[in-house]
Amino acid sequence: MYATKAEVDRIALPRSLVGRRRRTYRVNSPYRFQIGDRVMFHDSEAIILSRSRSMMGRELFYIQLISGEIAGRPFRTVYGFGLIPSGNPNEDRRQAHTDT
Repeated sequence: MYATKAEVDRIALPRSLVGRRRRTYRVNSPYRFQIGDRVMFHDSEAIILSRSRSMMGRELFYIQLISGEIAGRPFRTVYGFGLIPSGNPNEDRRQAHTDT
């Protein structure tokens, strides 16, 4: 005299029993820009001072603005996707990293 097996909604289960997808992040991948590279942030030119990665694998760059209208607050922390290389072709390393 066993009870019939009923379908249980995943949300009704305790958190310890709910299967979660584990994301894998590329933490060993090369950075888009090197320290000292000139980049464009909106309409301003900037220099990369430092860099790090967030827990989710996003690139964080610490920049100093050297030209433009928003240079009143010269030091900023920005995500890597918000930066583009400046006009100097020797500093454009994004193509080298996307080919691999």
